[in-house]
Amino acid sequence: METKFTVPEISCGHCKETIESTVGNIESVVSVAVDIEQKSVAVKSTSDLNLSLVSEMLDEQGYTVVQSS
Repeated sequence: METKFTVPEISCGHCKETIESTVGNIESVVSVAVDIEQKSVAVKSTSDLNLSLVSEMLDEQGYTVVQSS
């Protein structure tokens, strides 16, 4: 499964690394791809991604998850 969302605060490689390592710690996550220019995140997982959990985890790091439709 693939889940996509945007994170308006993404501005550099450090943001990319932080988001990838944070979301990558979720058990069902297979891969995390962050696009700095588009401020988007694509997550591949083996089951439905709990976006509330992702949002909470990234909020602790200072990032806001904006769900795309």
